[in-house]
Amino acid sequence: MTSGEALRRARLAVGALFLANGMGLTTVLPRLPEIKADLGLTNTALGLALAAAPLGSLSAVPATGRLIVRYGSAQVAVVTGAVLALALPLLGLAPVWAALAGVFVVLGACDGVMDAAMNAHGLRVQKQYGRSLINSFHGLWSVGAAVGAALGTTAAALRVPLPLHLLGVSVLVLVAVLMARAWRLPGPDPPDLVEAGPTDERRGVWSAVRPLAWVALLAVVAGIPEDVSNAWSVLYLSEDRDAPPGLAGLGYTVFAVAMMTSRFTADRVTDRLGSVRVARVGGLLAVAGYVVVLTSPVLWLSVAGFAMVGLGIAPAFPTLFHAAGHWPGVRSGDGVTVVSWVARVGFLVTPPLVGAIADSAGIAAGLVVGAVGAATYTVLAGRLSPQPGRAR
Repeated sequence: MTSGEALRRARLAVGALFLANGMGLTTVLPRLPEIKADLGLTNTALGLALAAAPLGSLSAVPATGRLIVRYGSAQVAVVTGAVLALALPLLGLAPVWAALAGVFVVLGACDGVMDAAMNAHGLRVQKQYGRSLINSFHGLWSVGAAVGAALGTTAAALRVPLPLHLLGVSVLVLVAVLMARAWRLPGPDPPDLVEAGPTDERRGVWSAVRPLAWVALLAVVAGIPEDVSNAWSVLYLSEDRDAPPGLAGLGYTVFAVAMMTSRFTADRVTDRLGSVRVARVGGLLAVAGYVVVLTSPVLWLSVAGFAMVGLGIAPAFPTLFHAAGHWPGVRSGDGVTVVSWVARVGFLVTPPLVGAIADSAGIAAGLVVGAVGAATYTVLAGRLSPQPGRAR
């Protein structure tokens, strides 16, 4: 059993990984209008470039289970986090669409593997604490996302050159990752994280896909409203609502802050109400948020609508990772990897779909995709109910 001080440091290490991951890719989102204009991209072309990130994740994440077995979850998260930090400034130097998409592929691969590995290490720390911590870890991801978004919004308002902005964020991410390396839990991951048990070891992570099919589907639809708000809130406020750069970035910033607030309170609320009820109420709140965004005649109310989406959808992924990490007959590392990997399917399809709709009918019409995803998540939330050790 790990000593109390070492366990507290390990909790800080996991928190640092979530902070770093949240800060990385999100800081570029407020500057997407600038990137789009500088490279002369259509909405469809921008959507395809953004889809390159989940494409990289889909290619890399299936290897995460084997990497965790061989090197440990913390080491995998640290290394991929460091590579993500080093690659981030390249987004600001991309001269053409192909280069932009190529950098997103690399960043997406690092993000996907890091995401699965840091969640696996977080579950290891949570088990030693003997109580739920996963929502608070995801809350720290939202803190990182809010900080990254605020830095991006401020840099856009002050017209800081994009490469310089991304280099500064890269340094912050690298410092957090190195801190995590020093404070992570020592030794190999425990048997319940890395041993297959009743699953087929020869197939590795793929053996977990069938038993986790419904959880994986929920991850796909839960990712849609989050991804739509991530990628298109700034462009919607900038192009459809004529907001200046500093104000347009607030659409994503308040979304990220709302997610952070929701996740820091979700553990207690879920313990009281149960995961299914929280998922249904949250999904309905996200749908209502999109209605406010799209129908309000006042710009500030549209910004508030994105906050409603963030509050509602924030508990989804912590709940799904918890369920996948405690599914009977599936090792924890593989369960987390499956959810992380399949969620990228939604992240891959959503940006070009919204981009194509935006080119033909306007960005507002594209945002309806987010509302549909939130509504579908609400309807399917009952599939979380049968889990032993209730998902929280």
